[in-house]
Amino acid sequence: MTARTWVRSATAVFVKDMRTEWRSRVAVLSVGLFALCSLTMIGLSLAGTKATPEVAAGLLWVLTLFTAATGLGRVFVQEEERGTGIALRLSAPGTAVWSGKFAANGVLLTVLAALSTPLLLMILGVKVVNPTLLFCVGILGALGTAATFTTMAALVALSSAKGGLLAALSFPVLVPLFLAAVHGTKAALGVGNADGAFTAGAGDVQVLLSYTVISVTASLMLFDFVWGD
Repeated sequence: MTARTWVRSATAVFVKDMRTEWRSRVAVLSVGLFALCSLTMIGLSLAGTKATPEVAAGLLWVLTLFTAATGLGRVFVQEEERGTGIALRLSAPGTAVWSGKFAANGVLLTVLAALSTPLLLMILGVKVVNPTLLFCVGILGALGTAATFTTMAALVALSSAKGGLLAALSFPVLVPLFLAAVHGTKAALGVGNADGAFTAGAGDVQVLLSYTVISVTASLMLFDFVWGD
């Protein structure tokens, strides 16, 4: 298969998933409602009091984790539920299928993070001292999370306990990412970084970038075995 054909296959999978989601809005509604309810409960529990940047960083990535677990697993579950998994296996290589679905999950989680992060920080009353650092940490953290959940979703697609198993398998793998993401977010919010220097979180950005690259590379190398079985 040529590179051009592979790109067309991956793009076709991405477009198919986005069109399906646009029509059904199952994942969007599930992750959106979860995020909205979480933000509402956080706002009600604080009742106007300000949270510390440390608490804000932790809540942000807790929200990201559970939001991803709520909606990102559907990319492969829906193929098995509709009986289209076999047709997809025959029409496109496994790496193209994974890439297209990863792109769809990445777009969904990145957009959600872009909307929920400023709302959460506004509710908590926390100021950002380095928006660029927060942006880099947020984007890389969302993409790394989407890559891991996309691969794990393929593993549990035929399981009877998809939701719980997806979270249980993904969380141990995501621990390094969330450690760097929380630390980088704290630096962006001014913890130990009163002058707002990007260098305070540069190491965390490097860890997040390395994690995302390794996760994507490992998934592309192994996905044919997972998808074929």
